[in-house]
Amino acid sequence: MAIEIDTLAKNLTSFAEGLGELLGQNCEIALFNVEDSKHKLVYLVNSQVTDRKYDEDMNQHELEALDRAKAQSGYSIFSYTDKDGRRLKTAIFILKDKDSENTSIMIISFDITDFLLAKKTLEFLCLIDGKAENDINANNDNDYKNVGFLMEKIISDVLESYGKPVSYLSKEDKVKIVSMLKDKGVFLIKGSVEYIADKLCVSRYTIYNYLEEIRLE
Repeated sequence: MAIEIDTLAKNLTSFAEGLGELLGQNCEIALFNVEDSKHKLVYLVNSQVTDRKYDEDMNQHELEALDRAKAQSGYSIFSYTDKDGRRLKTAIFILKDKDSENTSIMIISFDITDFLLAKKTLEFLCLIDGKAENDINANNDNDYKNVGFLMEKIISDVLESYGKPVSYLSKEDKVKIVSMLKDKGVFLIKGSVEYIADKLCVSRYTIYNYLEEIRLE
């Protein structure tokens, strides 16, 4: 996106401030300048969304999206789960001057965790005899030939049925989920511990500790 960078700089911070006020506390706007191939954070609105600090670079998800934006049309929209288990929907924009000598980057991160929880509640209210009206759980039998797909599907179904976003789960909740997955034989599948740890936002050693607690009980 080619623009007059000096003209933009005069209005960019007020735009970020207004956007943050419009979208509320769930929306963070971060402005970076690119200097000597480094990203310098120069303005930040609603920093509590990602707990971003001024001396920190973009996170790994943002850096990967930035590479995609450079290869595409100057922007990228993506989502990821942060270290606290909250789901973020994010847009990254590259702003260059006409000579491509100066570059600014805007990152808009929206915490959609509460909306996903509301979505689950609404889906539950729409169930008829335990099934969604459009039978959204219909599956292609051929997909189940893939063990990895089966593992991911079982884990996804258990997390969905639990009815809470990962960021809302207590340790007791996570132990119960691990116990449910153990009963379903998921831990017999190679790579399951690492995958579950990632989904629950804990380390694989924590999963092993949960399994030991379950065994002792």
